[in-house]
Amino acid sequence: MLAHLRLFRWPNLIVVILTQYLLRYAIILPSLQVHGIEPGLSHFSFALLVLATILLAAAGYAINDYFDLRADRINKPEKIILGKSIARRSAILYHSLFNIIALLIGIYICADTGLWPFIFIFLVAPGLLWMYSIRYKKKFFIGNFIVAVMAAFVVAIVWMFDFHSLTNPIETSQPAIAAINNYVRAYALFAFLITLVREIIKDVEDIRGDSKTGCKTIPIVAGITTTKRIIVFIILSVIFLALYIQMYLIRRDFDLLFAYIILAVQLPLIFMINKTITAIEKQDYSSLSRLSKFIMFSGVLAMLIVYFYIKEGVSIVQ
Repeated sequence: MLAHLRLFRWPNLIVVILTQYLLRYAIILPSLQVHGIEPGLSHFSFALLVLATILLAAAGYAINDYFDLRADRINKPEKIILGKSIARRSAILYHSLFNIIALLIGIYICADTGLWPFIFIFLVAPGLLWMYSIRYKKKFFIGNFIVAVMAAFVVAIVWMFDFHSLTNPIETSQPAIAAINNYVRAYALFAFLITLVREIIKDVEDIRGDSKTGCKTIPIVAGITTTKRIIVFIILSVIFLALYIQMYLIRRDFDLLFAYIILAVQLPLIFMINKTITAIEKQDYSSLSRLSKFIMFSGVLAMLIVYFYIKEGVSIVQ
């Protein structure tokens, strides 16, 4: 059981579940309810949407390990699961099974909501993750970009289904809709940038095995020094984005959220820059990868603070 949980990256799946549930129940639904708007997507359909998301993610992790086995024997031989604790062919079985179940769930949700065009999500995502594993992961920047986009889409898909399920067209002009749009854009951008940083860091961490298996990742093509500059640039972009939001928050007296962003997001990001500049060994980049996960988790938990403001009838964004 432990081996299977490791294969499917259970901590990452927990973050996905937490992100989607907090976004809906701490941001979207309270914002709609304050303005008297009833959601169109049922609680059951939403739970199925989350289940489909984590099945697609788990399938992606399984097939990635399948095709990455050669590099993993060099990069992290002590962490290899396929071929040891779990038969390698099981990864293909899990990948196929999980994607089929996710597609069936998607068909049910689209039938329940009438949003049939969205069925393409459950068809395109598995294909994109497959192509990432066999081709794009080895390409310069493309693989990093795809994973970052998928992370942002984990956020966006929740509001996509909720928004398009609203039954009254007049509701879409409400201030609540504009506020939710801004919340979702901010979190999706945050997820994109932090995930992009982490993926590039992982490429540096795995440079030895990747270089021997024909990969053309950023650190292999551009070198470690240039890659560090790219990482620092993206981190600075997140810091300045957070600073922009903080200037807005402090002018409107949202002191608690202002302080939380400093302590839980900005200070760790500044520390991350220092660690990136001084990183030398593989262990240094492993620590940076874990730190990026912590920052992502901290950013997600900020939704709880936003929830209390919304319940008091105060919108953070306009």
